Amino acid sequence: MNRGSSAGGAAGRAGPKPHGRGLVEAFRAAGCGLQHALHTQRNLRVQCGLAAVALGAGLVLRVPGTEMAVLVLACGLVLGLELVNTGVEALVDGLWPHPSEVARRVKDTAAAAVVVAAACAAGAGVLILGPTLLVRLGVSGSWLPAAVAGLGVLAASAGAGWRWRAGSPPVEAAPPGVVKSGPRGR
Repeated sequence: MNRGSSAGGAAGRAGPKPHGRGLVEAFRAAGCGLQHALHTQRNLRVQCGLAAVALGAGLVLRVPGTEMAVLVLACGLVLGLELVNTGVEALVDGLWPHPSEVARRVKDTAAAAVVVAAACAAGAGVLILGPTLLVRLGVSGSWLPAAVAGLGVLAASAGAGWRWRAGSPPVEAAPPGVVKSGPRGR
């Protein structure tokens, strides 16, 4: 008997969907992934809180629609990349159960994507929310460009210094085809 047909036609399908899982199942799986990440990833919870503060400030300060859309996109980009980073880390941990240079590089690069997006989102937040907030507080905004430049320098410095934290030496390139373990191999 053909599982895909019945007396009622195609509407009575009992077999699997022709293109994998259905839309409801896909959203359910995405919700499970988000729930797992929120329960296990402290950085994601912090970033959700910061996004809520930024978006709430945009609403309270009555930021114009286009600027609010930029804030929403910036926050969404950071949160989305953090979720991708979480997935990359889980995959790397499954593929490389023992510390290796390749695994460390993959994880560090995925984390760097989040840091770059977060720094850009912070800059967008300062540029969009800063002037309106300063007007409300009665403060001159002439220092705003310098503050944004300082934020960029701070983010770049933090990224560069991150490599040398806790006595971790800079990464040395391994010969092609060689996977070596290091003190920070994950």
